[in-house]
Amino acid sequence: MDLYNKRMRIDDYYGHLEDMHKVWMNEMVESHCEKLIVKVRVEDVLYFLQEGFILEAFVERYFSGNNMIFMCKYFSDDRRNSDFWVQEDQILTDIQAASARITSPNLPPEYQFISCEKEDCEQLAEIYRHVFKIYPVPMEDPDYIAKCMNAGSVFFAIKHGTKIVSAVCGEINAMYHNAEITDCATMPNYRQLGFMQLLISRVEQELFNRKIFCVYSIARARSYGMNATFKRLKYNFCGRLVNNCYIYEDLEDMNVWVKQLTAQK
Repeated sequence: MDLYNKRMRIDDYYGHLEDMHKVWMNEMVESHCEKLIVKVRVEDVLYFLQEGFILEAFVERYFSGNNMIFMCKYFSDDRRNSDFWVQEDQILTDIQAASARITSPNLPPEYQFISCEKEDCEQLAEIYRHVFKIYPVPMEDPDYIAKCMNAGSVFFAIKHGTKIVSAVCGEINAMYHNAEITDCATMPNYRQLGFMQLLISRVEQELFNRKIFCVYSIARARSYGMNATFKRLKYNFCGRLVNNCYIYEDLEDMNVWVKQLTAQK
């Protein structure tokens, strides 16, 4: 239950679908949430379609090799309707046209990669506070970041001297052997240096070493830079989640990008 983003998300389920669906619907009514998101197994897609859910995106091999489909149901017309859909489609078209002309960056010698530890949580929180006016989870809180680390998330960053200037998280789902590339942020004065592409590649290597082969990310659909980064790293665009969460400055659509590391290493 995510009251901040006025949504409820079902990350996993097992049992009688009709009974579970009734419980979820009751929870939605009581919470006054506007969007219900379910991570659906392929064999259950027809049931959810018949119950009025919309297929918005999918992640190949999410469930230990089996596909997952994001299916959503809306409880508000405003939440269902996107004001930027055509603009976001154009961004994808422009990225497709430009991606072949972009070369891979190198890390300048005055910078260094680090694998973040608990003592880095304050600096990480400062980056997220500075970059995002609004964020769907409290990444501005160092204690929350430490909690994510304790749960198995891996953070990698780039330092300029003693200062962290760019960071990425790999949020691992050990049960189903997948990970979400998330919490991507670079301080404004250090953008245009390709740090995000370098960091995501470093996180991918760590995930691969841990036998995590399905990776995906949910990026702001209006962010040319982040979507271009995933395209250059050979992620596949696999759908868009409408008005998914409050991030950056507003409630935004989010693109889903997916990659299988087994084909890349």
